Amino acid sequence: MTRPLTPMTIGAFSRATRLSAKALRLYGDLGLLTPAQVDDQTGYRFYLPAQLETARLIGLLRGLHMPLTTIRAVLDAPVGARPTLVRGYWNAAEQQHHARCALARYVLTTLEGDTPMNGTFTVHTREQPVRQLATLQRRVFQPELDGFLAPSIARLTGFVPARGAALTGPPFVIYHGAVTADSDGPVEVCVPYEGTLAPGDDIVLREEAAHHEAYVTVTRRQFEFPAILEAFDVTAAYADAHGTRGPLICREVYPYDWDAAGPDDPVGEVAWPYVPA
Repeated sequence: MTRPLTPMTIGAFSRATRLSAKALRLYGDLGLLTPAQVDDQTGYRFYLPAQLETARLIGLLRGLHMPLTTIRAVLDAPVGARPTLVRGYWNAAEQQHHARCALARYVLTTLEGDTPMNGTFTVHTREQPVRQLATLQRRVFQPELDGFLAPSIARLTGFVPARGAALTGPPFVIYHGAVTADSDGPVEVCVPYEGTLAPGDDIVLREEAAHHEAYVTVTRRQFEFPAILEAFDVTAAYADAHGTRGPLICREVYPYDWDAAGPDDPVGEVAWPYVPA
């Protein structure tokens, strides 16, 4: 049955869709749901019954807390492609929810004074010699971190041999400050090398002093935020119990093949430099 084409006032359309007039004006101003007619004299907005389906879809998607920009992409897509876009959004939302649940458990564990990840990590220690490092440093927030780390590691591991020097160890990342949605580090990506190098553009060459460090091996599953925080807690607690923290900062080390690793395979290490008692 064909819907009638009689325009509906914004009030009638609001009642039919259960969307407020304020929301309808916002969607209209953003081009998500443009009124079929706007009276030039009064500014009154009118909608067609054929727009009810789009309005209800917008309301449902907002109920999923979908951003308006994502809703625009859904509405602009062919009808057959819309389920794929919504499914992709919801899968990402579920992953974020699981991460928040894990973070909440971590916060509660910390507040209640329990030992995080008790028995999960085995702490080892090692001596690191004086090392020459090629580094890239930048201030990044949590959402930007992955996009900075992988390209920087690839760039440094290519830069060193291309300039005639030799890599002498796995790449690692030093966190000079917290990296969250509100704090931007800074973060320094490093590769140890030997030989003669000249700095390149924003690549800095520096020496790191010899030091002792506590470290744990971390699986791919454990590397997910916020589980990785517990690895930092364990190494920091070990360093505090067996000495004092020096001027060097905690780091993640990547001696394994990330792409070939399964969820329970090792992909890296969390290390905390300290001065033994």
